[in-house]
Parts: sequence; C-alpha cells; structure tokens
Amino acid sequence: MIGILGGTFDPVHFGHIKPALDLLRVLPLQQIRFIPCNVPPHRPAPVASASHRWHMVQMVTANQPGFAADDRELRRAGPSYMVDTLQDLREELGEEKSLCLIMGADAFAGLTDWYRWQEILQLAQ
Repeated sequence: MIGILGGTFDPVHFGHIKPALDLLRVLPLQQIRFIPCNVPPHRPAPVASASHRWHMVQMVTANQPGFAADDRELRRAGPSYMVDTLQDLREELGEEKSLCLIMGADAFAGLTDWYRWQEILQLAQ
C-alpha cells in the first residue's frame, strides 16, 4: 500500500512529518509520497515558491526510509486536484496497488467540497 500525503507544504512541518511517521509504523505502507500541490484550489496561494516548497519536501524525505517526494502536481498546470493525481498514480501503479489517501481532520471535514470527490473514494482508501 502506498500512502499519499498532498498539500501546499508551505512550509512542511512537524504536523506533516509526525503523523506520517506514525502511519508508517502502524499501517502496512510501503511508502508515503509527499506531493506538494502547484495551485491549491481550496486555499490561498502559497507564500513560498513551488521550487522552495519542492526543496523542503525533498529535504524532509531524503533520509527518511519510507518517505518519497513526488513532484507530479508541480509539473501539472492549473489547479492541483487530488482526483487527477490519484488517476495518474493508478495509471502508473496499476489497479492492484492500494492507495491510502492521508489527510487531516480539517481536510476530511471539507472532502465533499473537493473536485470530483466521489471519484477519490473509488481511487483510494
């Protein structure tokens, strides 16, 4: 199973890292992919540039077993919709690989406001 942790990471902080470490310990995750968004559709634009946020994510994931940096949303123009990211991952990894979408309670509470949110539930756990 692959964990997917998206966000602006503006900046990446302990509130991202600690839960990810805890999840690696208690769930059968092969890895957690930190995926910084390019254009957040549900919040103001990040203060840090995409390049700076990407470098922060690379630094956090570089020496931590089970963490991986994924720049697919930064390479995609337009709003960073999770449904698009999950579809990309499905194409890359196949239908057999389980995807576990990791999000905070605040994001979960607003999930029904996300673009094509019903499809997200079909693409990831």
